Amino acid sequence: MPDANQPEFWNARYLKDDTPWDFEGVPDSLKGFLKKKGKGARVLIPGCGSGYEITAFAEAGYDVTAIDFAPFAVERARRLVGPALADRVLLGDFFHHDFPGESFDVIYERSFVCAFTPDRRQAYRDRMAQLLKYRGLLIGFYYYNTPNLSDGPPYGFAWSTADDLFSRYFLLVKDDPVADSLPPFAGRERWQERRRTSYQG
Repeated sequence: MPDANQPEFWNARYLKDDTPWDFEGVPDSLKGFLKKKGKGARVLIPGCGSGYEITAFAEAGYDVTAIDFAPFAVERARRLVGPALADRVLLGDFFHHDFPGESFDVIYERSFVCAFTPDRRQAYRDRMAQLLKYRGLLIGFYYYNTPNLSDGPPYGFAWSTADDLFSRYFLLVKDDPVADSLPPFAGRERWQERRRTSYQG
């Protein structure tokens, strides 16, 4: 059985153009967030895929870093953003990559945590907490559905488990329905913003 936790799985999906998560643009909820300009704040986009949001963050004044472990996705994103931002798209493993510089002010999530199996979610939370500044924001789209390993990816969160997972390091400060979800996520996707706290439980 193909392993969604490995880059080969996703590379094959891109090569077959089997990418139902590809929004081909910038979702409305992120456009709303970006109305408040970044003023040089550092943002990380893990699992950036085709990277449509990279240019949007840069144009809003953010210092952008994006990363994906699928080589085809990185090539695609670099072509999309062009020479000015291509070096901001890194090929690497989010969980182990040594990001230079200070911690990030914002980390943007879209179709990343639901792409790998639920047993990696604690590592995801811990890595997000490690990379974000105190009071930094973890923002983005979260998919809620009964977890079923035989059906994923995407792997949804059960409603209670996300709160249990994130509360150790994060405070949920915004939770809105998403009106422009793609079909695989329709009716089950939330735009959420979580602020990094100092509490570690």
